[in-house]
Amino acid sequence: MDRSEVDVEEFITHLLGQGLSPKYTRDCVSVLSLVLKSAVRANVRKDNPAADHNIPIPRRKLHEGDVLSMEQIHQLVAHVKDPYKPAVWLLMLAGLRPAELCGLRVCDVDFVKHVIHVSQTVLPVHSFDSEGFGLVIGPPKTSAGDRRIPIPAWLCDDLAAMVAARRRANGGERSSGHRGEFLFQTRYGNPLNRDKLREKVVRPALREAGLPETFRTYDLRHSHASVMIDLGVNLLALAQRMGHSDPAMTLRLYGHLFEGTQVQLSEKIDELRAATEPKDGTVVQLRARSNESP
Repeated sequence: MDRSEVDVEEFITHLLGQGLSPKYTRDCVSVLSLVLKSAVRANVRKDNPAADHNIPIPRRKLHEGDVLSMEQIHQLVAHVKDPYKPAVWLLMLAGLRPAELCGLRVCDVDFVKHVIHVSQTVLPVHSFDSEGFGLVIGPPKTSAGDRRIPIPAWLCDDLAAMVAARRRANGGERSSGHRGEFLFQTRYGNPLNRDKLREKVVRPALREAGLPETFRTYDLRHSHASVMIDLGVNLLALAQRMGHSDPAMTLRLYGHLFEGTQVQLSEKIDELRAATEPKDGTVVQLRARSNESP
């Protein structure tokens, strides 16, 4: 480990020693890594000493009450203020991380093929030392996070209508509807802040819908995974959809949710057995194999 990597480790130790949470510390190191990655691309540095640092984050096991059913999602969206209803549906139907949702641009939506391209994130960076608050644009959490996800045609239509309405509200200015603009914006034209999205949009909707206010915006992603598992999705497909670089990570996070599918599989195989059972009392003869030991 060279001196630069030691400096990053000391930075991590300092943040944790100040009482900051492991997740907050990891976010700080992620921003530092983005800066150093830019330095590497500009040939200012040869390496990125902030990459691949392990900051374990305790993860609680998801339970049934930690996710919303599709019926509850309908209830939630009904109370989400415009123009953010499509944003909540995207989180639920595509399983996006909130930072990935905030990073979507108009050009990331294929309105013909009904596909979104997740290619960047917008992360809030809180004040630290002499640095003020800001939003940092960067790549997805992992290379697997750069992915394309099909979405329903009606949701594409809603997104197109939202962009068109925003353009009209801004007097038809090209900038407000330009394909390079952020898909979801504040009323001032700035990209969404995932924390403000929860505070100003999701939490009030939860309150009005009579749903637990402890439910996090990120839990919409967990709800997506739960529904997909209930629909019988296999582990690899779920990992790809969630943007996990390793299906083992998906298994660690959601493996216990597959337990219910084992019951369904047992029921289905028994249904197949019953459906193929001879009804006339005949015995099905199995073809004997030669040289088969007893």
